[in-house]
Order: sequence, then C-alpha cells, then structure tokens
Amino acid sequence: MNKEDFNLILELCKNKIKVRDLKSIRTQRLGGLTNKNYKVDTELGTYVIRLPGDGTEEMINRDEEHLCTDLANQIDIDSQLIYFDDKTGIKICRYIHNAETMNYHLVRKRENMKAIAEIFKRLHSCGESVPVVFDVFEKIEDYENLLNKYTKDYFWKDYQVVKEQVYQLKDELEGMNVQMTMCHNDPLCENFIKGEDRMYLVDWEYAGMNDPMWDLADFFIEAELTAQEEIIFFRVYFGHAVDSMIERRILINKIFLDFLWSLWGKQRSANGEDLVEYANNRYKRAKTNLALLNKQFVNVI
Repeated sequence: MNKEDFNLILELCKNKIKVRDLKSIRTQRLGGLTNKNYKVDTELGTYVIRLPGDGTEEMINRDEEHLCTDLANQIDIDSQLIYFDDKTGIKICRYIHNAETMNYHLVRKRENMKAIAEIFKRLHSCGESVPVVFDVFEKIEDYENLLNKYTKDYFWKDYQVVKEQVYQLKDELEGMNVQMTMCHNDPLCENFIKGEDRMYLVDWEYAGMNDPMWDLADFFIEAELTAQEEIIFFRVYFGHAVDSMIERRILINKIFLDFLWSLWGKQRSANGEDLVEYANNRYKRAKTNLALLNKQFVNVI
C-alpha cells in the first residue's frame, strides 16, 4: 500500500468509523479488478474500505450505486454499509468474518448454487425499485464514446457488422414484454461471499432495473456452467424447468453482456490495465452466441 492510500485509510477510520487508537489499525489488500479494497482491523471491528480505481469515475455513477447499495442492505443480501461518499466513490462496509469468496469451482457445489439462486430470487422478487435503469445500449454508446477519446483503433475490424446484429435483438427482447426488476448486473463468482451464516452478494456498481435474466445469463457465463448445470440452476430459481422463450432470453442476454463487457475491457485497457485478452474473448463469445441464436431461429422456422 502506498503512503497516500494508508493516510486516507487512517483518516477514514478516524472520521467515519470513529476509531480512537489509530496505531492499532492493521490493513490487508483484498482482491478486485479495478478498485483497491482493503481489510481494516480496528478496535471497533473489522471493515472493508474501497478506494475506487483510476478512470472508474468515467464509468460509474456513484449516486446511483449508493441507491442500489442501500436497497441491497434493505433486503439484507449485502454486507452492512457503514459509509458511502457519492462524490469519490469511497465505501466502507462491515467485513464478513470467516468468509469464503466464491470462484469457478465453489459455485458448482450444490449448496452454494442453491444459495446463489435464492439470492437472485430474493433480489428479483423484492418488489422494490430504484430510479436507475441498466440500459445496455446506452452503456454501449457510453463506452464507445470513452474509447473514441483515445483512438478509434481500439475497435475490432468487424465491429460495426457485429454491433448491427446485436442491435437487431433489441426489438425482439422488447417484444417479449419483460418485467424489469432490481438486478445486480455484474454477478461475478467473486461477488458472492459465503459467510458463517449465509451467502452475500457484494459490489453494486452496475446495479439497476433490468431484465432479471441478465443476472442469470451473466452468472452462467462467469461461472462457465454447463448446459446441465444451467438446468439445475433453473429448477432452483424457478422451481421448474423453463420453456424455450426463457432459454432464448438467456441467450440474448449472454450476447448483450459479452458485447458490453468486451467494450468495458477495451476501456480499462486504455487506462493501462492488462485486459486485452479479456475483451477479445468476450467479443469472440458474443459472436459465437449470435451464430447459435441465428441457428436456433432457423430451426424454429
């Protein structure tokens, strides 16, 4: 940890957590793709302090994130929020003791998959809403504009052709009359934390109202679930098998989210992070699923 971050953490502990014995504070760097997260042990307990990464202010609306984090706390699926600075994005929350951060392997355990499905059910059926809409097409344009500030060479050669195919799916999804619900929109395996008593879902930077099948599609991709594992997950989430319409919604959302996150990876790469391969893999999978979706459509005809 650099001196600037350490001094900031001391200041936050003193003024926001009200720690008196600053000399007893112990810190430990935690994981995170873009932000700097620190476990901080104090006389009053253990906390996680998030210091936003460089360039995140271009991509994240912190006022909206605060609203969504408050709602997640209200329905008790996130760790307790202690402090949130809407201007800087600095956040303090309670540390989850004896926690197990989920990963590719752990989410496959039946009890963990069930707990994750139950969190999604609780979130999507909470009946609460926020004045924040996760509009994938608006975000695509935002990321394009950010990339164009650097150079147009960041885009792939067939980008415009693929983008047109992606946008053609917008009308189809809107025609399904999807009921928008509160969604997390970035359910990486690592955003699920298993505590001593239950599972938690953390980090609400991209949360907002969306098709709930986005969350499922995103989790399926991040966890790299097999078709059979997706069926198992569906049975827990819905309580029954799903029809072809739900399967198609899931596949459309997989295309949307891979296309979007490929641009996110490009933007982060432009800010100096090594995410070129990440972006390329996302883009390639979006094209693969576009081909699969078109094949399914032909078969239906």
